Amino acid sequence: MDNSIFRSFHKLLRVDTRDYPEVAIREALLNSLVHREYGASASTLISIYTDRIEFTSIGGLVTDITLADIMMGVSVCRNARLANVFYRLELIEAYGTGIQKIFKSYEDTSKKPRIETSDNAFKVTLPNLNVKNDDLKQLTHIQSDQDKVIDLALKQGFVTRKNIEKLLSIGQTTSGRLLKQMVESGHLVLNGKGRNTHYTLPK
Repeated sequence: MDNSIFRSFHKLLRVDTRDYPEVAIREALLNSLVHREYGASASTLISIYTDRIEFTSIGGLVTDITLADIMMGVSVCRNARLANVFYRLELIEAYGTGIQKIFKSYEDTSKKPRIETSDNAFKVTLPNLNVKNDDLKQLTHIQSDQDKVIDLALKQGFVTRKNIEKLLSIGQTTSGRLLKQMVESGHLVLNGKGRNTHYTLPK
C-alpha cells in the first residue's frame, strides 16, 4: 500500500511527513485480519480516499465486549490460533494493544482516527495527515460541480462548455479546466471539434 510523503523545507533542511503513520496502517491491517469473522463470505475492505483510509472487517465486537472496553485495551480474540501465529511471527507484540497504538501514533497531530462498530462489522478510519481543511473544502466543491455536470448530461444526453458556464456561473477558463478533468478521470467523453465539441457520459 502506498503511503505518500509530503515534503516541506525548514530553512535548508527537508522535512518529510507521511500521509499516514506506518504504525497506524500496520495495526489497522493486522486488526482487520486477526479479528474478522471468517465464517462470513464477505470480503475485508480497504478503501482509500484522498483524505482517509478505511479498514472494514466483517464481524462486530465479540459478545459482552464494548467499544469502550476496546479503547482501554481489553481484547477477547475471535481467532486465537491465528493471533498466536501472528504473535510467533512477531507481527503482534501483545494482544489488545493494536487500537491503542493506532491512537498513540496520532497523539501529536490535530487529527484522530475513528472507530465504528455494528452488529456485523468493525471499521477503523485513519485520517490523512497531509490533507488540510481548505483542501477538503475544495475537493467537496469540485465533486459537487462534477455531480451537477453529470446530472445535466443525463437530462440532455450531452453537455457543452457553454452549458457548464451557465449551469455553474463560471468563466470559459474554469469550465474548460473542469471538463478536461472530467474527461481525464473518465466521467465524460469528448466528442467533435471546434463549435461541434460536446461531452457525453461514457457508455
